[in-house]
Parts: sequence; structure tokens; C-alpha cells
Amino acid sequence: MKLYASAIVVAVLGLWATCSAKAQTVTFDFEGGGVTLRQPTPFDYSKSGVTAHFSSPSPYDPAFFSVQNTFTLSLLPGNYLSDNRIEFRNPLDIGFSQPLRAISLAFATIDSHIESPIRLTAYMDSTVVGSVRMQGVTPKNDPYPQGTLSFDSANQTFNRVRIEIPIETPPIGYDVRYLATDFLVDNITVTPARSGTFSSLSAASYATGAPLAANSIASGFGQALASGTEAAASQPAPTTLANTTLRVRDSAGVERPAPLFYVGPAQINFLVPDGTALGPATVTVTSAGQVTATGAVNIESVAPGLFTANFDGKGAPAAVAVTVAPDLTQITQAVARCGTAQGTCVTSPIDLGPSGTQVVLTLYGTGIRGRSSLAGVTARIGGLDAQVLYGGPQPEFAGLDQVNVVIPRALAGRGEVDLAITVDGKTANAVRINVK
Repeated sequence: MKLYASAIVVAVLGLWATCSAKAQTVTFDFEGGGVTLRQPTPFDYSKSGVTAHFSSPSPYDPAFFSVQNTFTLSLLPGNYLSDNRIEFRNPLDIGFSQPLRAISLAFATIDSHIESPIRLTAYMDSTVVGSVRMQGVTPKNDPYPQGTLSFDSANQTFNRVRIEIPIETPPIGYDVRYLATDFLVDNITVTPARSGTFSSLSAASYATGAPLAANSIASGFGQALASGTEAAASQPAPTTLANTTLRVRDSAGVERPAPLFYVGPAQINFLVPDGTALGPATVTVTSAGQVTATGAVNIESVAPGLFTANFDGKGAPAAVAVTVAPDLTQITQAVARCGTAQGTCVTSPIDLGPSGTQVVLTLYGTGIRGRSSLAGVTARIGGLDAQVLYGGPQPEFAGLDQVNVVIPRALAGRGEVDLAITVDGKTANAVRINVK
């Protein structure tokens, strides 16, 4: 009852196409009315599809800042901090609406008595990704240390930064509340960690927007995901193909590499990592050390999908019918017949045989093994309840599940009928069989 499982997996994981895309940077330069004069934190500033949320956790008069400066202080004319820049309370937090790979910003510290270097720490949610420190350089005839602070996360991504001047020991006679409580920031340039979105679907159902389950087979689509193509040559599947990796960060903040079945410029077929927590998750694709795409997906305990003969989630299932005679002799019947071109498969009539013969339909799918119990797997064929003998992992291939269903003899002569599989209340994509 596992006939042709290898052919099903190889075919469904082999679709690909080519596209191209280019990474971009976004600069928050505080020019042209991006923020309001003397607007207090917190506030949002959107530019080119990226939103930055500015806030300060300082307990000292946080509403006093920020102030949009339109004067030059003593900064030299033409300096990158002249005219519009933002004065902030120390420390400053900036959250971003999408993951980033890199950030740079121009800064100047206001209080010449403070010699501590300015520090930028990058986070993915609450997890530290990395940090960088820099001592500003004081130009001639200018009392304010200045510089450009840059951070590149390499293969990781981040969505929040904290900028601060740590004050270990305040100078004698200074109130710590007002020491280094302000610095200027301008020209915040960020590099989004993706050049395009990555849409993850069940590799069986291809249902748009549907959840996935841990240990299920998924297909993800995007642009310029990888520069080449490569398919896994053995099991267990590798986590790198065509110099490309895919990582899934779950709702618990744990990031895991995904086993890869196929990588191409526009499609990646992968296994949702074992142990992925339920809830929202982020998928990140990295190729040649650069993040090429990110996407969001919801993880549930089951996300049933049935593979189909045309590999589009519709029509005849990728399945085999096994006829069991009263003497337990078994023969197999085709469930679909296909032409030479992809997408030409149609249902093939299944003969239920004489009285006393049982025909078991073996369906292949994914996202089923997490079911609560066998009783949680139900089937209806042509509007009739059908007995489910098995619903769980197919042992030969990672992520592949199998459901064995007895075709009711009352369906003899009905022709094409719908078949619906439900797992713990969630219904898989509908398929059709033909009963002779």
C-alpha cells in the first residue's frame, strides 16, 4: 500500500521556474516632513514601505524628546548632521516593520564631557543578534564627537536596535539624569533582509494562506531565491542545496534549519523542521550568505493536504487502489491515467469487484501525522462515510503521510465522486476518484 511513493515525492518536489529581484536600502533622513517638529517619542516614521518605530525607555522626561533640529549647533556647514536631524533621549530604541540585514546611521553626542563610545545593539525580537561600539571623532573647532555607526548582521536578521551611550561613572558635579541624555541621529540607512516575499504552501494541496504543520512537506515561492538549482540526492535531506539555506523561526523564538528537497531561483521545497512550535513563524531564505527572501506562516498541529496526480491539489489523487479478495489475494489498480504532458492526468475507473472483495484506497499526503488519534481521521466518498484503516507517516520518506480508506461498495457504478479527508476537524483539499 506504499506503491509509487518515491515517484510521487520526486515529481511533486521538482517544479521550478526562474525570476530575478534586487535588494534595496531605505534611508530615514528626516527631511521633507517625515516627522513633526518637536514630536515626542514614541512615534512612527515610514519610508519606502518600511516603518521605523522610535521610542525611549528612559525614565527621565521621555516626552521631552525628540526634537527635530533645524539649526546647525556648531557642526560645520555641509556636515552630514547639519540641518534636519533628530535629538533623542539616551537610550533610543528603533523597531522595524520587517527584518533587516544591515543598518548605518550618522551620530553626534551633545555633551562634550561624555567620553564613552556610542553603542548599537541589534535584536531579533528579544534575542541579541550582535552589537557594535564607536568612539566619535571631534572635528577641529567643534566640541561634539561625531561619526557613522554601521552594523551588518551577515547571515542573521534583526528587527530592532538600541542606540545608547553607556555611562559607568558620571563626572563629579553632574546630574546623571542629564548626562548624555541627548545625541543627534540622522541618515538612518537600513537594508531589508529580503529582496522579495516568500510564500510557503503545502506541497500537496497548494492552498494559499493555509497553515503548515511540523514535519510536513512545503513548497515556497519567491524571486531570486537562489542563483542555481539543485535537488536532494539522498535521505535524510540536506539543509543546504545550491549554496542556499532556509530557516524557520517559531513562536517561541527558536530558529531551525529546514531539510531541503529542491532549491531553484523561484521555488524551494522543504520539510518544516521537527519541533517547530505552534503559532506564527518566520521563514528566511539565505543564498550565498545573503538573505534573499522572508515570509510568514502559521504552524498548527495538523495541516492535512493530499498530493494529486497533476501536482496541483486538484482532481485525481496521487494514490493506488489495492483490491483484497476473500482469500486475501491482492492486486493493484490505477487511480489515474496520465498523458505525456504535465497536467493531463484524469481519473481512472476503480473496479470494486464481486461481493466479498474489499478495495482499499491508499492516499499520499502531508501534515497528517500530528493527528490526535486514528479516530480523528475521517473520510467521506461520494457523500458516504468511509472506513479509515490508517492515517499517519509513510515510513520511507520524510514528511510524507499515508491514509488508507475502504471504498464503500454502495458507490459501485457511481462514476466520478468527491473524496474528502478530515483530520482533527481540518479538511484536506478535495480530490475525485472514479468508481466503476
